[in-house]
Amino acid sequence: MKLLSKYNRVNIIATIIVLLLSSICYYFLISSVLIHQLDKDLKVEEKEFTDFVNENNQLPEPTNTKDEQEEYLPSTAIITRKFSSIALFSKVHNEDIAYRQIVFPINVNKLNYTIQIRKSQGETEDLIQLILFITLGIVLFLLLTLFLVNRFLLSKLWKPFNNTLAQMKQFNVSANNNLQLEESNINEFTELNQAVSLMTTRVSQDYNEIKNFTENASHEIQTPLAIIKSKLELLSQGESMKEEQMNTIQSMQEATNRLSKLNHSLILLTKIDNRQFSEKEEINVGILINKHLSNYEELLAAKLISVTKNIVGDVMLNMNEMLAEILISNLITNAIRHNVENGTIDIELKPHRLLISNTGMTLNADPAEMFERFKKDKVSSESLGLGLSIVKKICERYGYEICYRYADLLHITSISFEF
Repeated sequence: MKLLSKYNRVNIIATIIVLLLSSICYYFLISSVLIHQLDKDLKVEEKEFTDFVNENNQLPEPTNTKDEQEEYLPSTAIITRKFSSIALFSKVHNEDIAYRQIVFPINVNKLNYTIQIRKSQGETEDLIQLILFITLGIVLFLLLTLFLVNRFLLSKLWKPFNNTLAQMKQFNVSANNNLQLEESNINEFTELNQAVSLMTTRVSQDYNEIKNFTENASHEIQTPLAIIKSKLELLSQGESMKEEQMNTIQSMQEATNRLSKLNHSLILLTKIDNRQFSEKEEINVGILINKHLSNYEELLAAKLISVTKNIVGDVMLNMNEMLAEILISNLITNAIRHNVENGTIDIELKPHRLLISNTGMTLNADPAEMFERFKKDKVSSESLGLGLSIVKKICERYGYEICYRYADLLHITSISFEF
């Protein structure tokens, strides 16, 4: 749920609760005021009644209407003056009518009477209902206004934040582009923009430092390795070399070659992690597979490995050309290197999946660990253990799902593409 929607929901619920409580309090307050006004009118009626009795020494004719009633009852008990609310059934109107009444004692010609003067609360209740409906209308109007204000005004207030968020989503450290953050007069958003700018600047600096280190390390390591390989080549061509010395030099050459390949693979992994291969283009996977199979024809023939292909249509992937080359090359090389003489390689390419299976020695390692760096089957001593790690990194870079398993004496590697 978006923050703005969450805020609107909480704010509207809180406002409804506050307005409802306020309306209830307002209702009882108005009722109390109107009843107090009726009591004042009844006091006036009481005074007029008392004045009439004092002047005429008799009771006036009782009033008996829907809005006002008077009732005189002889009394022998002591009556206390009081106000009360009652409901009486009217035979004329066939309904209960609410009244506010005052009860007080009076003495006429040495006879005690209980006087009850009532005034209808109908008009009061009608007025309260009218006020209640008006209040309800105001509440609904306020809620609608509040919703519209929150929807449009708050959206405008949050515009700098949304702009910053969009800029962060589009930020690409390898593109070396600066964020164009919108200025805001809101302190919190200004602080956020400053923090984001500082963070992206640091990330860009760290990225450039790692990139420079990778390039420098590649150059600085490859140069002495090239010199060592050159010197060893010269030594191996010496006429006075003994067989033991030749074996030593050959061993050193193999170690140097492995070190050179290791350096190249580790630098490649670092570049993939740092997303230095940002350029993309449409790659025809089928053509790429045929190209690399053609490159390895001699090696396949030397090991008497037969290849079966099942390429369905033109499978196009939007990715970096170099990474696509490395991906297919490593998969095919891996299938050849870990194969056996008179073995087979089956390649199946469909729009959503690439599957390569090959015969080979029985797997002695855990299949789940084969994508880890320097993890390899013990029987494969010539492998660096980085081929599948590089393949996995490339797949992760583009969101492809890669799986390796060993079943029915076959090593099976599958890649599922997401489009």
